[in-house]
Parts: sequence; C-alpha cells; structure tokens
Amino acid sequence: MIKKLGLAVVGLVAVLVGVIATRPAEFAITRTLQINAPPEVVFAHVNDFHQWGEWSPWEKLDPSMKKSFSGPASGVGATYGWAGNTTSELAR
Repeated sequence: MIKKLGLAVVGLVAVLVGVIATRPAEFAITRTLQINAPPEVVFAHVNDFHQWGEWSPWEKLDPSMKKSFSGPASGVGATYGWAGNTTSELAR
C-alpha cells in the first residue's frame, strides 16, 4: 500500500515537473484603457497633482487621507505626499 502511494506521489511530481518545464520562462500581463480625450487634456490631469483627486482610485479608497504638495504647481519638480488610513479596502 505504501509502495503504491509512494509511486503515485513520484508520478504526480514527475507530471508536475514536465508541465512546468514546458512553460515559457517569461510572461507578461498587460492592461489597456482607451481614454476618449486629446493627449494634451489627459497630460494636464496627470501633470498636476492637485487634479489627481478627480480621477485617482486611490484617493477614493481613503477620502480622509492627508495630502501635501510642494514645489511648482505642476510639471518637473512638483511633489505630492500623503498619509493615509492603513485599514483601507486595499490593505485588507
């Protein structure tokens, strides 16, 4: 009985190794989204951290997060910081 069980386990492991060996070494996961707006309109929303609350799903998960902005209003050098709730839906 134990010999049969051992052979079954060895056979199962051999099949698993065979399946794994035939899989590609690399894989990719991609997601796409079509935004029906001109690139300059989209860029303006992404480039200005003050506008992120209008579209960012993260801010909707924790509406009471404390945000801080420094540097220029937008573009190179603008910074955005936040302190949020660690018990948000994302953390669960």
